[in-house]
Amino acid sequence: MTSAQENRFIMLRGPSGSGKTTIAKRLFALARGRTVLIHQDYYRFIFKPAGGGGRTNSDVIHEMIEHNCRCALAAGYDVILEGILTVKAYSEVLDRIIAKHTGPSFIFYFDTSFEETARRHETRQATSDFTVDDMRPWYTASHRSNHHLERLIPEHYSESDTIAYICGETLLDQKQPEREGAIQQDA
Repeated sequence: MTSAQENRFIMLRGPSGSGKTTIAKRLFALARGRTVLIHQDYYRFIFKPAGGGGRTNSDVIHEMIEHNCRCALAAGYDVILEGILTVKAYSEVLDRIIAKHTGPSFIFYFDTSFEETARRHETRQATSDFTVDDMRPWYTASHRSNHHLERLIPEHYSESDTIAYICGETLLDQKQPEREGAIQQDA
């Protein structure tokens, strides 16, 4: 557990359709301090071709995510980063963010079966963007990192269970006193 005075790096990772984006948006709404929400998919789809389009785009996407997380953390914001964030592609990026961040870091992995991610996918609005068949290779690329910070979110957890667990670990939903040196300005 952490003090409500330290800014946090909170990473939500797991298979497509596991609920990461839904939970990230809920956590962002509940956050009581200065918070930034970073979606991996945003970076994937600002490039032509979408989805990275090869090693060059992937390298730039990794740099952009790392830079934006580190910049926000250095400015005193809590950061919620969500995405598939595969071990193969992101382990070094995430290790660098964690190593440079002086506050607490949390990794939550949504441990859901393919059948469950497919079921959840059918209930969300984004179903027209991609199909369950599109998700199959994304699922096989996503797996536990076995990082010492990684905590598992079991597939039987409801949305409320997941929010309660993450907030209990991170204290993200608790009122925070002004942090020394925090910049106060209107965006």
